[in-house]
Amino acid sequence: MPAERRGAPKAGLVAALAVAALASPWSGGAAGAQSVLERTPNVEGVWGSRPATLHFHFLHRFQVTSPPVSKVLNSPTFLLAAGIPGRVVVGGRYATNSLLVGGSPNEWEVFGRWAAAPVAAGKLVDLALQGGWNGTAESADGEVLAGAGVGPVHLNAGARGFSAFRGGDPRAAWLAGARLRLHRFVALAGDAARVLGSEAPDLAWSAGLQLEIPYTPHSLSLHVANANTTTLQGSTIGLPERLWGFEFTVPLTLRRYFGPERPPPAAAAGSEGAAPAARRAAAVVDMNNRLQFLPDTVRVKVGEAVLWRNTSEIVHTVTADPAAAARLENVRLPAGAAPFDSGDMPPGAEFSHRFDVPGEYGYVCLPHELAGMVGVVIVEP
Repeated sequence: MPAERRGAPKAGLVAALAVAALASPWSGGAAGAQSVLERTPNVEGVWGSRPATLHFHFLHRFQVTSPPVSKVLNSPTFLLAAGIPGRVVVGGRYATNSLLVGGSPNEWEVFGRWAAAPVAAGKLVDLALQGGWNGTAESADGEVLAGAGVGPVHLNAGARGFSAFRGGDPRAAWLAGARLRLHRFVALAGDAARVLGSEAPDLAWSAGLQLEIPYTPHSLSLHVANANTTTLQGSTIGLPERLWGFEFTVPLTLRRYFGPERPPPAAAAGSEGAAPAARRAAAVVDMNNRLQFLPDTVRVKVGEAVLWRNTSEIVHTVTADPAAAARLENVRLPAGAAPFDSGDMPPGAEFSHRFDVPGEYGYVCLPHELAGMVGVVIVEP
């Protein structure tokens, strides 16, 4: 095939990403189900996306040539995608050092994937379907993947099909993966894939330490593999060399930047059952997506309580503990007052504290203190 038909991404890739972004409504929730803890380094797993969420993944794999040169060869792959309604993700990948087709170092793929409700949502088996176009191989590619989990263990298995594998004949492949959740933020993962046929490349494999970065929507994979890109075709090609790498995921929830603030929960007029804690509190402080306490300063009297409500889509804390704060000056306690801490407050959570010592209390949100999320409670005698 002519070399000019491969290489740099075509207008179709740019158009697909633009349509993905514009098709997303501006009312989506927090970024979800995209963490590397939910998949393995080479196999996408069954993650989907909420509407109005953009996903940027930076994958970087490298190898070192033999001495005396010991040159570092880099193989980066970029993913840009957007969630649209129905747990559908559309987007594209672009790799700048692909070995898929000889003479074409650049590889690009546009794709769409649909994910059923995951096992975590109460389903016995989760399922994902993906279809795409590899512009470098000029191939229509697809994948079906099923998964099931028991406790901390989750297994995936599926199949792939290619209309023109490496720009040649149609091929099929099998793939499997496993994850072991060690901690809320830590997992071990590995996978394997093999193209069927007498002239198929070696088994493609990967193994990694999957990490979620606490208090953020980001995740990080530290892994080793023998495939140098993560397109459907590229992640099925096993190379003789071992590549070390990492992947960093960055979801962006558009609603946080462009949508209106979610209104705090309010009690219905005359309703005794709605928001009783808010009625008992002398002041109510909301925590929003813009990393603010609203209001950031409240006044109460001795013996009265303040109620904090997480009306955002991210985890916050209410912490008045000098030993925990990043900057000592942000936390102030009157003489005789004990430190207090809400712990992690997920979206929708509430925390109240009664103040029995007069004076000025300075407090912070631990994950977002350095972003300026600090507040003050003034307790009057």
